[in-house]
Amino acid sequence: MQSLSIGQLAKLAHVSVDTIRFYEKVGLLPPQVRRPSGYREYSQLDVKQLKFIRRGRLLGFSLEEIGELLALEGGQGTAVGVVQQRVRIIDRKIEELRRWRECLLNFIDEPGTTNPVRHSILDCFSDEAADANTEAQSAPPPQEPLKRL
Repeated sequence: MQSLSIGQLAKLAHVSVDTIRFYEKVGLLPPQVRRPSGYREYSQLDVKQLKFIRRGRLLGFSLEEIGELLALEGGQGTAVGVVQQRVRIIDRKIEELRRWRECLLNFIDEPGTTNPVRHSILDCFSDEAADANTEAQSAPPPQEPLKRL
């Protein structure tokens, strides 16, 4: 198996050298073997792991969650709860994207005009039901009313 330099790894995984060093520092990439010259030596497995980390970040996983998922690969623990939670979040995003897609397709069929009866592009992204759910999830719990003295 051919060993890779950090620059080659960065190019193959589409990340920067600084990103690789950061992931090593936080423990997402294992410590690397060093050549006699002191340079790090990487493998194709490191390419796969970096691509997994990069894709996970693009999908919204935190570094901690990615670390838990990577631990599954090494048989070090279970992250089933993390995976189930992430699947639910992804499902919600997919549903929201479907609604946006449908609304945009409807907008193409009937573009907005100055006529107030017709819809505008803003209607595609202001779903009152979705807004109400978001507000309900982010609203602080109700507090008891203040008592007058």
